Amino acid sequence: MGSLEVPPRGAGLITDREIADLVERYAVGSQRTGGVLLVDDEPLNLTVMRSFLEEQWKVYDAGSGEEALAIGAQVPLDVVVADQRMPGMTGVELLEELRERRVDAAGIVLTAYADEQVLELAINRARAFRFLRKPWEPPEIAQAVEHASAYVVQRRTIEKLVTLLARRTDELRASLEELRVQQQSVLHLERLSTLGRLSSGVTHDLRNAMVSLRAVEWEIAKTTVSPPLREILTLGISGVDNLLHTLQTLNEYARTGALVLKAAPVDPAMLLSDALAISRLDADLRMCVVHRDVAPRLPRIPADRQKLTQVLVNLIRNALHATKGEGAVRVSARARGQNEVEFAVEDEGPGIPPEMRDHLFQPFVSSKGDQGLGMGLYLARLIVESHQGRIAALDRPEGGTRFEVVIPTAPPDLAS
Repeated sequence: MGSLEVPPRGAGLITDREIADLVERYAVGSQRTGGVLLVDDEPLNLTVMRSFLEEQWKVYDAGSGEEALAIGAQVPLDVVVADQRMPGMTGVELLEELRERRVDAAGIVLTAYADEQVLELAINRARAFRFLRKPWEPPEIAQAVEHASAYVVQRRTIEKLVTLLARRTDELRASLEELRVQQQSVLHLERLSTLGRLSSGVTHDLRNAMVSLRAVEWEIAKTTVSPPLREILTLGISGVDNLLHTLQTLNEYARTGALVLKAAPVDPAMLLSDALAISRLDADLRMCVVHRDVAPRLPRIPADRQKLTQVLVNLIRNALHATKGEGAVRVSARARGQNEVEFAVEDEGPGIPPEMRDHLFQPFVSSKGDQGLGMGLYLARLIVESHQGRIAALDRPEGGTRFEVVIPTAPPDLAS
């Protein structure tokens, strides 16, 4: 008589007491099924082993490897005790087949021969837990089954804990990401609130300046001045007025968290003309070639004319800044599908830095470094989305960036 136990891989890394503590802490539950499968072509051997095992275990028996495989596919098992010398399929072949079918039971091989080759197969191919030689004694079988079951329970419990740990890690990672987003949102709101208070004071001063400018405009209208001077004044007033509206939009959103639209049917061509007229105040416009392309007979869109013009002005100025007089800027308006109008602003600049692409339309993100607050594209997105539209930045194949603003067309009751 004799036996050889194959040391489980990783044995000794964690004690039974530690596993029990983890099971209790994380409510893993018992991983013991209590199932033991006995496989032997000698019915008497099966009867003897069943007699001293069935009081503690749920015992199943089979007279061949094929019958054992069928049982293993139907019932949960902890341990399989198989005789090596059986017709059709040996014990090692049975355990190897069970492993291929992912039955996570420990295998015990019984043989009457001191066969080193069988021993090697049992360990390397079937990964048997224990190797017992005949004739065996009942206490020896009972002890081997108990040890094998304990090993299986430990392995299953560890796998369960690892799976639980992975899931908890994913949940923790998701929670941390949600917390980060919330913290970022709070920070944005605080900064928006600060900007809102500042813009409120600047808006008050600008309104006073606008009163003076309007008075100058009224006086000039009564006198004879050169057309260029009159145009400069008109453009200056338009620029200050647009800045005033931008500050009002920022203050409105910082104060209420929403934008109020004064929507009315607007001609897309007029929106583009307004934006280009205001953009003429930018010195970069005089150094750059601007191509304007507006499709004929575009449907009108329900829009807050001032706010949507503000979006286009921002995109045009960004394009002028990116081009810096070394290329062309293209602005266009066309129908998109049956129910949308698309505005596009393209430049021949260096394109959007990869590190900024995912944050381009978020607040306080600017490609201009210290020259910008990073609110222009953020406000543009808020305004476009308030119109039930969408805004996107795309890389041009020939270099540069293309911004697209897509706005739904006016419903019939607003189109007249």
